[in-house]
Amino acid sequence: MVPVFNLKDSIVEALNALGGSGTATQVRDYIKSNYGKDWRDIEKIMDDLCQESESSFFLPADRVLTKIGKGKYALKETAVPEPLEASAESREELSGFGLERKVFSFKGAEELLRRKGQLSTIMQAASLTDLSSTENHDRIQHFLHKNMWDIEVSLFPVATYKLDAFKEKTAIEIERSFIDAVHRSLFRCLLAYTKNQLDVLVFIVPTYKEPKFEQVKRDLLEFKEIIPYPVYLVGVTPLSAN
Repeated sequence: MVPVFNLKDSIVEALNALGGSGTATQVRDYIKSNYGKDWRDIEKIMDDLCQESESSFFLPADRVLTKIGKGKYALKETAVPEPLEASAESREELSGFGLERKVFSFKGAEELLRRKGQLSTIMQAASLTDLSSTENHDRIQHFLHKNMWDIEVSLFPVATYKLDAFKEKTAIEIERSFIDAVHRSLFRCLLAYTKNQLDVLVFIVPTYKEPKFEQVKRDLLEFKEIIPYPVYLVGVTPLSAN
C-alpha cells in the first residue's frame, strides 16, 4: 500500500528528495509522479509554508520552508516536529490565534487519522476560527480544499445531503448551529459506513454555543452501542470566552 501523506509532508518529502531545496515546479512534478496528484497552486501553498509568511493559514510550527528565490524554496535547517496530539480528551491554547481547542477521540478515531496522515491538517483547520459566523465555516472549507480535500460531497441517495469535506473515506462536518444537525450527520453516515464509503467522521464544533462540544461528546457516549464507526470531535473556544 502506498503511504498517505498530508500536503505539508508531501512537500517536505519532495524537497528532501531534491536535496533540501527546489522550485515549486520540481515539487509539483515530484508529487504528481509519485502520488498522481497535480497541485496546480503548489507555489501559493509553499509560500504559505514559509516561515516568513504573514498571511499563512498554517500554524507557525508547521511553516517548515524558507523562500530562497523566485519560485524556489528550501527546508529550514531544523525541521519542526509534529505536535503531540491528545489521546482521549485534551485542551490546548493557541495563543497566536486567540483560540483554545478541545478534542475527544471516539472508538480509536485519533489513531486512525494519525495513520492516514490527516490529523495535523484537521487540527490546523480547526485552529482557523471560533465558528462565530458562516464566513468562518467557509474559511475552514477553503483551507481544506487547498489541502486537496473535496468539499460539499454527497455519498447519500438524497443529493442535497452533503458533507462539508471528504477525503479518502474521512468525512468532516463543521457544525455551528443546533445539535440536531450533528444527529443528522451521524445518522446519514451510517449508510456510508455500511457501504464501505466512510471509515471515520470528524466534527468541528464550538464549545461555547450550540452544538456544544460537551453535548456532542455526551451523545456519542450515550449512543455508543449503535454508532459503529470512529468519530473525532474537535471543539474551539475564543480565549475571551473562558
